[in-house]
Amino acid sequence: MAEMTQINLSRALKLKNRVVHRLSQLDMQIITYNSDIEDNQEYDVRLLYKQRMVLAEQLVQLKVALNAANKPIQGLIFELAECKALVAMLGKVNTKHGPSIEGFSGVRTNYVAQFRKPDIDREVRRVEQEIDRIQDELDQFNYRTMIAVDASLLADSDLPPDAIR
Repeated sequence: MAEMTQINLSRALKLKNRVVHRLSQLDMQIITYNSDIEDNQEYDVRLLYKQRMVLAEQLVQLKVALNAANKPIQGLIFELAECKALVAMLGKVNTKHGPSIEGFSGVRTNYVAQFRKPDIDREVRRVEQEIDRIQDELDQFNYRTMIAVDASLLADSDLPPDAIR
């Protein structure tokens, strides 16, 4: 049984990102160095593969713990995602309004925008305020909520000591 230690969610999320990055590095080393010139093997790819499998299992356990801890705020997480999607969509809305000369023939076209640029800008600012409110609430939850993680992940994470307490 792995030795477990308690860290808050905000640090666990950083740890998860580091583990995902480390897995990606291992993947690239396995892919790149599996077949190499004889007498030029820099890496023991079989050992790297074993390390990858252990790390992947630890990542699964970490994600399960994060998911369980996030249940009380799952609605806020989904709401935040939808607010961000709305801001992205609003940024793509065509607000062309008024007369315009179109094409090579110079045809005059009159555009009518239902949402004008100032309308879009106001709505984006309103949604961004909502994003900030939700993010503040999530940050507070992540700071005060503790979860158990495999202590060996912390030793291998390359996170500074103050980031893992």
